[in-house]
Order: sequence, then structure tokens, then C-alpha cells
Amino acid sequence: MSFTQAEFKWKDTLARVRGIEKMLRGKEIVKEFDEDLFTLLVERIRVKSLVEVVFVLKAGVEVREILG
Repeated sequence: MSFTQAEFKWKDTLARVRGIEKMLRGKEIVKEFDEDLFTLLVERIRVKSLVEVVFVLKAGVEVREILG
């Protein structure tokens, strides 16, 4: 059985997300900004416009946020 490049990328992303999930399991619910946790999870922030940013997580997942 052979895998396509997309399948390898998907499996890599899934493995990284599971790693983050494992790291967060058992932690208390975050009630305020945690700079250490933010630095651990977020690779970069892309500003799309004055009201839209995209957080790129180290797992490769992108989270879009509308400010307002």
C-alpha cells in the first residue's frame, strides 16, 4: 500500500494534534491568558485585515479569529 503526499501530511498533522492533546490532558481549564501555553501551541499569527487574524498552531492547524 502506498501513501500520497497529502496522506503523509494528514498523518503528520494528526500525530502533532494528538501530541498537543496528550500534553493538555489532565491540565486545569485555562481561565485567563497563559503566555507559556500560548508560546507552546502557536507557531505564528497572520494578520489578514484589521478585524481578522489567523493563528497557525505548531501542529499545522489554522484557527481563524474575527476581532470585534
